[in-house]
Amino acid sequence: MNRQLTRRTWLKQTAGAIGLLGLDAVASPRLARASKTFKARLGHGQATTHPLHRAMAKFAELAKDKSKGRLDVGIFPGSQLGGAVEMAEAVRLGTIQFTPSGNAWIEGVAPMTGVVNLPALFRDNDHAYKAMYGFIGKEVYEKSLLPLGVRPLGWVSNEFRHVTNNKRPIKTLADMKGLKIRVPNSKVFAETVKAMGGNPVPVDWAEVFGALQQGVVDGQENPFMNIYTAKLYEVQKHLALTSHMWDVYDLMVNEKFFQSLDAELQKVVLAAGREACDFGWNEVKKDNADFLSKLKAAGMQVTKLDGNEVQAAVKPTWKTYEDKNGAAGRDLIQRVLDLK
Repeated sequence: MNRQLTRRTWLKQTAGAIGLLGLDAVASPRLARASKTFKARLGHGQATTHPLHRAMAKFAELAKDKSKGRLDVGIFPGSQLGGAVEMAEAVRLGTIQFTPSGNAWIEGVAPMTGVVNLPALFRDNDHAYKAMYGFIGKEVYEKSLLPLGVRPLGWVSNEFRHVTNNKRPIKTLADMKGLKIRVPNSKVFAETVKAMGGNPVPVDWAEVFGALQQGVVDGQENPFMNIYTAKLYEVQKHLALTSHMWDVYDLMVNEKFFQSLDAELQKVVLAAGREACDFGWNEVKKDNADFLSKLKAAGMQVTKLDGNEVQAAVKPTWKTYEDKNGAAGRDLIQRVLDLK
């Protein structure tokens, strides 16, 4: 009897031990993954004085705090990791993990996203915010970029764009005739500058100052904050207020890196991305008028064009987008116009 009880007890204990070992074998990889720390790199092309840099620094801070130190994102500003296109491609390939890409590269790989740069489409920043964090973000960006290995985390306004040059003041669009104007490598941007009378020349953002300084191009078009923080006032005399198109930065993460994170860290990345981008959007809005004052103080001669003249000139460029994207493109434009 005692021998049977002893044997039975031994079998139960052995089975229990085996069960626990089995559970440990399953749980160990999960526990190891949940405690693993990650280092990541985020590159962007702007100076440390730019609101975008403050937004990316906020992202790194939030990611570290929310993850209790498990996610450490190093920030590399000023094109340290390459030009805008190079960094966007690097995120796509996974050689760096994050970048706030301008839309020119994104439009090249996902043509439907070109809607955000259609000239004279958005009424103001609030209109653009509702569209980006509504149907454009979900139905256009996520749908287009995820199959390419890139996940959008949020958007920061790059404000409305204006034209600078070093030849003459631009008081009407006739004054733009013959001017070589730098643009990103984007058909939408190139056609917009053509519609305004200029000759578009694609140049990566990292090379713009040198191209203006050496006379490779006569001018360029950008928001006030980009013009000021890149010190383009040192090589440009004239600023024409055209507000010809709105622009945006898309904070992107490499999808394989994102999927390598456990569920908790994925939530951290998503939450930190949205919070940092909202912070950046507000920083841009707050600083924009101040940057114009600084450009005037730096000696730039400012002229203001008739908004109706600019809109009439640039709106026909919508047809190229519509032709490229068909009925879906036309419907998307109409949804933006109808958005209140």
